[in-house]
Amino acid sequence: MSAALALLAVAGGSTLQRLTGMGFALVAAPALVLLLDPVEGVLVTNAGASLAALLLFVKLRGAVDWRRLTYLLPAALAGIAPGAWVALTVPAPVLDVVVGVAVIGGISASFVAARVGEMRGRGPMIGLGFASGFMNVSAGVGGPALSVYGVASRWAQVSFAATLQPLFLAMGVVSLAAKWWGGGADVATQPWWLWAGVAATVVLGVVVGSRLAPRVSAGQARTLVIVIAYVGGVATLVRGVAALW
Repeated sequence: MSAALALLAVAGGSTLQRLTGMGFALVAAPALVLLLDPVEGVLVTNAGASLAALLLFVKLRGAVDWRRLTYLLPAALAGIAPGAWVALTVPAPVLDVVVGVAVIGGISASFVAARVGEMRGRGPMIGLGFASGFMNVSAGVGGPALSVYGVASRWAQVSFAATLQPLFLAMGVVSLAAKWWGGGADVATQPWWLWAGVAATVVLGVVVGSRLAPRVSAGQARTLVIVIAYVGGVATLVRGVAALW
């Protein structure tokens, strides 16, 4: 039952990522962390997000903003090392709290950013790119920081969605490598069929999202991402606080 629920979250996340450019980690990470455990949940999230980003990058590569990517990507990669250290050394209840706070805080910041003037310059790209890399490897949710930048800089949705894919792909691959090098492979105890199921479900979700894209606006899909992310983030945060209490 837990595996079925986890795959359902993966399917929903990959479908929404196809519709909005992001959403896989926001939807899948809270559910996977709750159903597995913080470290295993983030590992599976990183792997699934990498595959989804690869598939979507191939499809959307013509709209990538390579200039912005040259600033966002190095900054995000720089945030991975400290994030990996946190993921591999911090106790499980604390990681629960980190995941919950990262989701809730990041999404809330997106609303604030929408009411602020246009964000310009390299500084915000570098700072929020770093935050995205750190959150991606430690909490499995690199999207909120990038969403803040996308909204505040008034980045066109099509270009924003396309540019996130090579960024998510690079962060996911490096995050997995960092955890493997740091001993994360020792805790990857889920059965092979779960990993195979995640891969197949990601592909299915992208296909479903492609079929739904002409009928669903990006605004509608993003609203659904926010609602589900808030619910999952709150549930994960409550579990972590209860364990620490």
